[in-house]
Amino acid sequence: VRQTAFSVRLQDLMTRYMRQQLTSAEIIAQLVELAKTVAEDARRGEKFTPPLGNDELAFYDAVADLGSARDLMGDEVLSGIARDLVVQVRKNLKKDWIAREPVRARLRATIRRLLARHGYPPEQSKEAIDLVLRQMEHFADKWSQDGSAADA
Repeated sequence: VRQTAFSVRLQDLMTRYMRQQLTSAEIIAQLVELAKTVAEDARRGEKFTPPLGNDELAFYDAVADLGSARDLMGDEVLSGIARDLVVQVRKNLKKDWIAREPVRARLRATIRRLLARHGYPPEQSKEAIDLVLRQMEHFADKWSQDGSAADA
């Protein structure tokens, strides 16, 4: 989710530079500022106890940034959901999960049950499940390379 936002910002900067709306000095300054923002964002997981890893932080963003979830549940509960999501998703992930709808359906059901168990607002759970699946697509290659995805 956040990676997409940073990519859009970078693309916008490059487009503005190519259209000569920014000088070389301005684009460099903007890129440095973007790099600082990305570095700060990468350290956000350190504020949690225990700290969230990059995988967990991505899933935290997927469940926390929807509607009033953060206000209703609080960061501690949402970080617990993120930790559980990473464990459950890695445990149930198959190498070909993206291509096989039955596997995707099983993952959706697992995510839905996990969110319900933690008391996640039902009116936001469908969107949260979709975001979690999008995050999984981002991590699928990494997890399958390090052996976290099980064979079908």
